[in-house]
Amino acid sequence: MDRRDFIKLTGLSSLPLLMPGLVFGGGKGAAGRDLLIIVFQRGAADGLNLVVPYTEGHYYDARPTVAIADPGSNGGALDLDGFFGFHPQMQPLMPLYQSGDLAVVHAAGSPSDSRSHFDAQDFMEAGVVEKGSAYDGWLNRHLQTLGGGEGESPFQAVGFGQSLPVSLRGSIPAVGVAQLEDYGLVAPVAEEAALREAVVKLFSSQGAIDQVAGGVLDSVDLMAAADPLSIPVDNGALYPETVFGNQMQGLAKLIKADLGLEIAAVDIGGWDHHDLENEELPDLTADFAGSLAAFHADLGGMMDNITVITMTEFGRRLAENGNRGTDHGHGSIMLTMGGGVNGGQVYADWPGLAPADLNRGDLEVTTDFRSVLSEALVKRLGQSSIETVFPDFSGPTDLGVFR
Repeated sequence: MDRRDFIKLTGLSSLPLLMPGLVFGGGKGAAGRDLLIIVFQRGAADGLNLVVPYTEGHYYDARPTVAIADPGSNGGALDLDGFFGFHPQMQPLMPLYQSGDLAVVHAAGSPSDSRSHFDAQDFMEAGVVEKGSAYDGWLNRHLQTLGGGEGESPFQAVGFGQSLPVSLRGSIPAVGVAQLEDYGLVAPVAEEAALREAVVKLFSSQGAIDQVAGGVLDSVDLMAAADPLSIPVDNGALYPETVFGNQMQGLAKLIKADLGLEIAAVDIGGWDHHDLENEELPDLTADFAGSLAAFHADLGGMMDNITVITMTEFGRRLAENGNRGTDHGHGSIMLTMGGGVNGGQVYADWPGLAPADLNRGDLEVTTDFRSVLSEALVKRLGQSSIETVFPDFSGPTDLGVFR
């Protein structure tokens, strides 16, 4: 039945059944595993300016206007280990790095040489390096190995963003929502009963779509009963008043509501800095770092059983372009945060930035992103079938990043 027939049946005005971005799925509560959160920096984040190799002369030679100054300079990088330094707007994450709750993996990324945003993001979210190697997401395949079935929590896996991330797509359904406050039926109170009755009539069989539709109502009721929006922010955490800040705050509330969440994926876009990078990167970096730091503070001791990993499709070129920006590159950074992280370190098989060390003019990838993800899955989430999650990956899977 199409939308017009549905509206005729219900007698409702032309309101959507659900807020935009909502996709229902089923799941179960965690069984002693860490809650895993993947933050995807879409657009290809400049790892060389976020975590600066400030002792590398080639870095400054190639970036006369967009380089971040060394730690001894006004507005310079924040020293991490005598070789690398945070972008100054990463300051909110410094206490977590110093306390051992946050680590950096540099020269990380996909072995694929693609510099296409669309291909590179699809590869990373599928957990492969070639087209056709897999058609579902690596997070979904992880969930598939855990099993699943009827009667389980609908909030096992949640994606925050304008659409459900590819990493969560597959045979295990997942919930996708743009903002937590948007989750629910959209209808005047007087029309909700008619809307619910229409859903039941339309999807009364036992097919997959019928189960999904029926589950929508269950999930809405469960969310309403838990009322996560009423849960306060704790420990004086201050989230940036941004889309990403609001999503991370909503995610923290969802975790505190104890609805069986095991996997979450959150997007933060805007990292494609071909022009005026020094004008645009600071505010975005402050949002990124401030939101992660607020999330960590808000959840307090719960972070002992939460693992956060950030990733991006590729980095930026070593050399700046003529528009005071940087073009598509190769290697970048990943951050890991949580109680199970061996933090306070930058993990890097550093390739160097001399011309002979570069990949087509870009930072080489020396740590496959799947090495970081695999180690987290094995050590923190009890995954024993990495070959299923990452079908064309052979390791290594133990970098020492996680306990």
